[in-house]
Amino acid sequence: MIRVRLHENVTAESLGLARILVFAIWIGYVLVDPVQRLTLLPTELFHSYGVFRLLPDEFWAAVLTPAGLLGLTTVCLVLFVWAGLGFRGARAVTAAAVIAALVYLQVKKGFGGHFDHRELTLVYVTAALLLTPAWDAFAVSRSRRAGARRPDVYRSSLIVLSFVVILQYVFIGTARLFIGGPGVFMNGTLQNWVENRNLRPNPFGFDLGTYFLDPFWAIPLDLLFLGGTILEITAILLLFLPPGWLKVLFLVGFTAFHSSIFLLMNVAFPENIVLLLLFFDLAWPLRRMRAGHDTAGAAIVDPGNPAAAAFVAEVRAETVGVSYRDAAGTSGGLEFIAADAEASASSGAPQSATGERARTEILYRRPGWLGVAWTRDHVLRRSGPIRSDRTGFGRWLLGPVVDESGSSRH
Repeated sequence: MIRVRLHENVTAESLGLARILVFAIWIGYVLVDPVQRLTLLPTELFHSYGVFRLLPDEFWAAVLTPAGLLGLTTVCLVLFVWAGLGFRGARAVTAAAVIAALVYLQVKKGFGGHFDHRELTLVYVTAALLLTPAWDAFAVSRSRRAGARRPDVYRSSLIVLSFVVILQYVFIGTARLFIGGPGVFMNGTLQNWVENRNLRPNPFGFDLGTYFLDPFWAIPLDLLFLGGTILEITAILLLFLPPGWLKVLFLVGFTAFHSSIFLLMNVAFPENIVLLLLFFDLAWPLRRMRAGHDTAGAAIVDPGNPAAAAFVAEVRAETVGVSYRDAAGTSGGLEFIAADAEASASSGAPQSATGERARTEILYRRPGWLGVAWTRDHVLRRSGPIRSDRTGFGRWLLGPVVDESGSSRH
């Protein structure tokens, strides 16, 4: 039976990292784009497209000033950072970011050119985030419903994002095959395009394409073009491939195809190449780091220590609704128990820890602290039990040791 195998066993963290990846692409796109150079062009050459024609000419004249372009760039960056980090209202900000991105692209394309698929695919993926719980993990303001969602919700969301990327390839490859084929793959078509692109002023300075203008390379380049088209049409198979080398080789093929077009024709597709990461479970390395530290456990706490009580309240507030769930469906959590209940806890809790070990285990479970916990465990090796003097974290969490006279000592 054929079934969709893509993104099996993903988590809320997988979708959260995909969201961060998408907005990171936008931030990089805007930061490296020399949009300020548009002020050197006469505004009479500017033309708006589609619904943007409804906006008055005075609006575009104001945008196409140095201050206007700086303001547009700043607004875009603020929206992308806000939505990417997941501050309060991130979903509404994402909707505003999609609109701002389209305005930004209209400004770029208004002096000639068209909205190409590498940019529109990024817009569509960003818009698709609005339909997903993309802010349940790795967000400054996480959704309160995160713990109540089924894991299939995150898988479906990531499949939607990946499907948008797949569609661009399938549509482009199919259109090329049925509109231009078979002649478009014969008689040195790609070689002619390479020559045409290298005759133009190019933005990257590569002249590698000029070495492939000899008639000898006509057939190899046509075969490359045909192979790339077949790869685009068969991109739909990515939905059904299980994790493994076959899927990796498929995506390496796309990367090689985009890279060859870049080197031969000075046409860059960095957004498309980075979006290929959406076909991987980006949270897998984090789960690997957390392995063995995702089960339920108990940390021994002195209930009479105000600092310890405040720490427990803080950790509990952070971990509500975001407990880790592994592929087997086992919930992981952290229970705090009183110090005088340590004996009973050893029999009732799967694990119990105190001192530096407890601190490390707590960090494994606190959002955003996985790297610190892993470093303590595997680099610093600070995971043993606390010493009797309760120095450092042990004294802060458990409180000072109280001797028989009732006086505390450190």
